[in-house]
Amino acid sequence: MGLFDKLLGKDETSEVVKELLALKSKISKIPQVYSTSALVFGPGAGQAREQIPTICAVIDDAVKALRKGLNVHNRPITRPQIADGLKRLVVATRQPAFIGLTSTVIDPPGISELEKYMNEMEQIASRIK
Repeated sequence: MGLFDKLLGKDETSEVVKELLALKSKISKIPQVYSTSALVFGPGAGQAREQIPTICAVIDDAVKALRKGLNVHNRPITRPQIADGLKRLVVATRQPAFIGLTSTVIDPPGISELEKYMNEMEQIASRIK
């Protein structure tokens, strides 16, 4: 049982963890379902392809932090800090630079799907107290 489970009740943490893992599953499928047919080359191509895996890695880190009460460096982290990190990720994905970069490897319907999932993430983060 993790630190937050002990302090706040296992059910609350478990529900948020389940929601985040379900969201990660949906987000991780976006590149396979909505990839562009164009081949992308150049210095930004690799970075563009890493955006979705990076979002999924952040979700994994948040889940681990919620379960253990520790950040990626094994230092104590609070639930508000975890929520803030997720909210910052959502804000970053709304920036024109992120959207432009990601749209080189994901079709417009995929970008819309990602926006929907990031709105979901914002709602989940808002419930982390």
